[in-house]
Amino acid sequence: MTKNDSKHILAHVQKLMHQADKLLIVVSDPIDPDCVGTALALSWLLTQQPKQVEVISLFRIPPEMTDFPNINDVSVVTADSFDFDRYNIIVTVDGGDWIQFLGKDWKEITARIDLNKMINLDHHIPGTIQKTIPERCFNVKTSSTAQLLYDYFIKPSGVQLPPDTADCLYRALLYDTRNFKNEMHPGAYNFAADLITSGADHAKDVDVNYEMQEFTFMAWAVEHTEFIPDLQLSLLVLDAGAQNELEEKISADWKDFNKLYKEVVERQIKGYNYGIILIDNLDGTIRLGWRTRSYGDHLSIGDIARGVGFHAGGHYNAGGGRFSGTIDEAKARLLNAIRHALAESAARLK
Repeated sequence: MTKNDSKHILAHVQKLMHQADKLLIVVSDPIDPDCVGTALALSWLLTQQPKQVEVISLFRIPPEMTDFPNINDVSVVTADSFDFDRYNIIVTVDGGDWIQFLGKDWKEITARIDLNKMINLDHHIPGTIQKTIPERCFNVKTSSTAQLLYDYFIKPSGVQLPPDTADCLYRALLYDTRNFKNEMHPGAYNFAADLITSGADHAKDVDVNYEMQEFTFMAWAVEHTEFIPDLQLSLLVLDAGAQNELEEKISADWKDFNKLYKEVVERQIKGYNYGIILIDNLDGTIRLGWRTRSYGDHLSIGDIARGVGFHAGGHYNAGGGRFSGTIDEAKARLLNAIRHALAESAARLK
């Protein structure tokens, strides 16, 4: 996308939002501080005009998000009973694929929504939404979708942020930059400074505590992780049997407690630049998650996954995807492709 294209799309999106009086904001899955913080801040901005705004999720709020500022302003709904027709404009924030907002039945849901109402705000690699509504997808490669919202919508408006909204945006920034450990983008530190000035509570927002289940998951997962030195890769495969063990050890919600594992094991073990988790969804599809060490010139796991049949998106160094087939097939395809890509990379350096 050229700068002129981006300016045209921004102007078009701003005009649509300005003209609408009833707007719906939909947060993405996985539900995290960036999608929620951006959605709540956008809701606040729109209600200054004033407009009727609702923020919804089609997925449950995970335990670690229950103390997020103003989280009760996000309504959890089911697609079957929700009336999307009530709104002039529907804004999806912080995700590039329909499945992230509407779930596995996204094709049926989009078939009954007027897509001319849809807007997408995002900073990830573009996906299925941009293919469908490119003229209403405003996508900028920046630290977070929260920064995109601030730089292009909130700051130009001249409206003073209240402290709770500044807190929402600051937590979003901290989460997506891993407390400024990820690749930095222009304006990120200025964004942080503006939020602190507006009342964001830095000391509170960086005081992250993990539930005990996080440590239980990590201890179990480390024992079941396959470390493959020649691929510089750690691999955790969660088939039906492994999931049963985790359900007994933790709870049916064991998937909520893998963040510490992803941060420590997938990114911080010396000599291992890539961390991958494969989860059998038990419906004929496999869920992929990956992390790549931020520093250094490493392979794009997303590109590799897409090349062997995965639908994958997110960032260069962190993302997720889905594969139709068995977990053994997904594993074999991915490892073979990574081995081949590493060999090609090594040959180019000779």
